[in-house]
Amino acid sequence: MYAGIDIGGTTIKYGIVLDDGSIIFQNAIHTDAARGKEKMISDIQGIIRTMNEEFPSLLSVGIGFPAVVNPKDGCVYYPANLPGWDIVPFTTIVQQYSAVPIIIDNDANVAALAESELGAGKDTSHFLYVTLGTGVGGGIIVNNRIYSGEQGGAGEIGHIIIDIHDEPTDTMKKDNRLFRAGTLEERVGRLGIIATAKKILQQYPQSYLHQFADSLDVEHISLGIEHNDEASIRCFELSGHWLGLGLAGILAILDMHIVVVGGGISKAHPLLLDTVRNTLQYRSLPTIARKVEVRTAHFSNNAGIVGAAMLGKQHYMNI
Repeated sequence: MYAGIDIGGTTIKYGIVLDDGSIIFQNAIHTDAARGKEKMISDIQGIIRTMNEEFPSLLSVGIGFPAVVNPKDGCVYYPANLPGWDIVPFTTIVQQYSAVPIIIDNDANVAALAESELGAGKDTSHFLYVTLGTGVGGGIIVNNRIYSGEQGGAGEIGHIIIDIHDEPTDTMKKDNRLFRAGTLEERVGRLGIIATAKKILQQYPQSYLHQFADSLDVEHISLGIEHNDEASIRCFELSGHWLGLGLAGILAILDMHIVVVGGGISKAHPLLLDTVRNTLQYRSLPTIARKVEVRTAHFSNNAGIVGAAMLGKQHYMNI
């Protein structure tokens, strides 16, 4: 059995997973990142210590972390949603609380590994994993293993620039995050899709979406399509087109033709991913377009736990 810990900006989920991916124990706590780095680390240390004590047959602990992770030294680098973190030797800090090896990687990477081992990518050795949610993340699977790049940052597809005319916002300038301007995440992350809808709504005064005013969210846009709302349809068509353009370039670099899409937004109205598919058909290289596939991820809420556990399993099997 293998432990998997999925660290998110809102929740830390953890569980015990068997070889076949079944979860025999699962729990979660609030991240409460505002309390600071030390308190968060203390909570994680407590989880690791408890699982080691309660499951003596445990073979490893895998952790998915929302940041660039260097698998060579176990350091995490500048987690965007965790205030007070910079470069932290995370594995070294928490290993002392575990009798079994602790292995860490980026959260999207471990979700990709779950799909590779047991999910939508288990029948192929190469694919691109995309997670659509608050942000846009990615994982690259090559020969059934995570491709991490030189410093562990491979797969950060949300930072692909798709609009060279987009100017940095005042917030980006203030936070010295000019690299965010015109990126895929700014367009098709949750806030980007909502921003697109609000801009479109100016042209549709009778739209179904106006009733939601300041509470507008992606689920409302998805529901609007069910009501045949033109503004909602236009929003998902634009968002899907932008995502398709970004993926076309990434697939050309990787020479891959399979994309597995997970995350909360992947469950929205099918128009979004159908538009991605259509865009890939005519904007991908011909060698890719003729057989390109966009698959919906098998795992949903438990992808991080299962993937982190599979990360630990891979390490254990190769010791």
